Amino acid sequence: MSIFYNIFYNSYLVFVNSHQRSLFTLNNVKEKPLDNIYTQHSQANEPCRSCTDFRTFSRMRRQEFSQNQVQSENSLSKDNINETKILEHQREDCPLDKDELGRCTWKLLHTIAATYADKPSQEDQSNMEQFIRLIPKVYPCEICANDFAEILKYHPPNISSQQSFAKWMCEAHNMVNRKLDKPLFDCSKVNERWRDGWADGHCD
Repeated sequence: MSIFYNIFYNSYLVFVNSHQRSLFTLNNVKEKPLDNIYTQHSQANEPCRSCTDFRTFSRMRRQEFSQNQVQSENSLSKDNINETKILEHQREDCPLDKDELGRCTWKLLHTIAATYADKPSQEDQSNMEQFIRLIPKVYPCEICANDFAEILKYHPPNISSQQSFAKWMCEAHNMVNRKLDKPLFDCSKVNERWRDGWADGHCD
């Protein structure tokens, strides 16, 4: 009798011990904090749909979008600041740079040619000849002055009439435009541009 009792008791102890270990293991799994599931993801660079629940994924995406939007706005603000600085640098009350000086000079020369006499006197022609010849000697940009001197050397100004002088000025300007790879102007419309105004009337 005692033999059977000992066998039964030992079997019971084995059964209880094994189930206690199983229950303990299961309890550990159930008691594992849910926040730990996302611990690994929180160190990642981007939200991972497969390792987070939809609500958490959506929240992280919104946060990421908000951060990107703020960075974008900051970048845009910097661009606006830089653009403002450029515009301030181009204020009208500042010294002219080479390009702006060139634009202003051509406007002056075309306007002078546009208002030149249709039948100029000898004095008119002499004055205009001297004026044009003096430009390379006094012009502030040395390179531009040398280029204009070359034009005068190989393409002397035609000052016999307003029409011929305005046409010559347009051709001289186009020589510079061609060298700078800029669009050429149709010299048949030079008086329409600088004297009469465009035919569509938008200058009236």
